[in-house]
Amino acid sequence: MKLPHLEWANQDSPYLQQHQLGFRSLSFDGELEASFKRYHANVFLIRMRWALLVAMLLALVFVVLDAFNMPDPLRGRVLAVRLGVMQPMLLLAWLATYRTGLRDYLQVIGGLVALLSGLSVAGVIGLARYHAFPLPYEGIILVTVFFYFLTGLRFSTAVLCGWITLLAYVSVELSLGFSSEMLVSNTLFLLLANVIGSVGCYSLEYATRQNFLAQGLLQDLAEKDFLTGLLNRRAFTERAELCWRQALREKRPVGVVMMDVDFFKRYNDHYGHAAGDDALRKVAHVIGEHARRPLDCTARYGGEEFVGIWYGLTEEQLLVILEGIRSGIEGLSLSHENSEAAKVVTLSIGLAYLAPQPQRSLEDALRLADVALYLAKEQGRNRVVAKKQAI
Repeated sequence: MKLPHLEWANQDSPYLQQHQLGFRSLSFDGELEASFKRYHANVFLIRMRWALLVAMLLALVFVVLDAFNMPDPLRGRVLAVRLGVMQPMLLLAWLATYRTGLRDYLQVIGGLVALLSGLSVAGVIGLARYHAFPLPYEGIILVTVFFYFLTGLRFSTAVLCGWITLLAYVSVELSLGFSSEMLVSNTLFLLLANVIGSVGCYSLEYATRQNFLAQGLLQDLAEKDFLTGLLNRRAFTERAELCWRQALREKRPVGVVMMDVDFFKRYNDHYGHAAGDDALRKVAHVIGEHARRPLDCTARYGGEEFVGIWYGLTEEQLLVILEGIRSGIEGLSLSHENSEAAKVVTLSIGLAYLAPQPQRSLEDALRLADVALYLAKEQGRNRVVAKKQAI
């Protein structure tokens, strides 16, 4: 996926910052790496299921071939490995892909299956050598290429499995006294298969990470206000509706808040629009820092007006948060000579505290918060005023 125009993205976007830092080591910073792992698991889930299903079918084909071609007692020992180790392991891994609770562990499960498959094939080759049966070694190359490109394993997991399988094969051949000339040739081909697999798997994961960042930037562009980095009005409405419906189901209170920078037009007229934009960014940062829980969210509602919703708090707890926002913005000490509220930039806050009811809507709560904001302005600004409906 092509990255959007980066000048359109908010400069505080973690996706943009990660893109600028780069990720040649195939690792993101902080929470972004955890988000990528979830994204990767979802993107490659179907591929992993089909890869495991195909692997089971191919393993059964080899079971049939071995049953017809191998002599006793080699046949029984090889079939025990294929049917007693490889098939159950592949089947369990395939079933695990359908368990939502195991989604975060699929890389570990897939890696163990890939590694045990490689070691099992190396073991089958060793059994054939021990019984002087001319079994082609190329099967281990097929297994190596398979888990590099078809199973959806990330680079670090696939490389670990591939190179351990190579070492296991070489160790088996050396322990059985395999011809040194043939061993060098076979090892070279398996080595090259791992090199090609490593390069290809790295490129695949790098492209997947690029797609992840591009999708994140596109989502930011759709949901975030360009100037402040907070949610825009449309995105806030969507998320606030989800919060409202959950509060209605669980009979929990919510606080809907309207906020307005005091005398901001005068600030712009006196200090200029560039300074005004910088002030809005700083105000938005303080507001956003006070809404960190999953169901809480804040947004720029338009111009110098901000909005927020907080879930499941008591009125006292919410008033402490809002007072923290008000005092935090005053504490920025952004000079505002033309303000009648203070000599620095300040914020008026209106709170509607209520429990959602079937006959009420989010719009009703926003109107009530707007009334509280009007009262805050009427009472001198730079203050928090609450309007409460019965809980």
